[in-house]
Amino acid sequence: MRKFILTIGLSILSLKANSQIVVREEAKDSVVWYSKLAGLPKLVHFYGEEYSSYTLYYKNSKYQHITDIKYLSLGDKESAQQFFNIVKKTIQNGNKISLEISGELFIVSKSFNTAFVYGSSSSFMISKKQVENVLKALN
Repeated sequence: MRKFILTIGLSILSLKANSQIVVREEAKDSVVWYSKLAGLPKLVHFYGEEYSSYTLYYKNSKYQHITDIKYLSLGDKESAQQFFNIVKKTIQNGNKISLEISGELFIVSKSFNTAFVYGSSSSFMISKKQVENVLKALN
């Protein structure tokens, strides 16, 4: 009986691990919005008494056999919203957009129903659903 209950419990946990739900996890000095329960890209809100900034962590897609985690400092809430709105518009209309973030030039282009964001040293993809979930969380 214990094995049966344990199997059911593990099955439920594994189903939750693969869900596409946006989860908000709060720590003492940051809030993490996951676009997937476990995975990247991931938006993190760091805050304190005198500061508030948003950082997007992503896996560099230029490497297939190693994990190279990069990040973009997006600044305040308005700048983060502006970035994700630009990505959303790129997915909707297919225009290629160049923008400078943290001193590095990035190009945002459409690839199927996702945005491909690439710079001189890194690149990543973010889906339309992930962008919409992050924008909902930011509002």
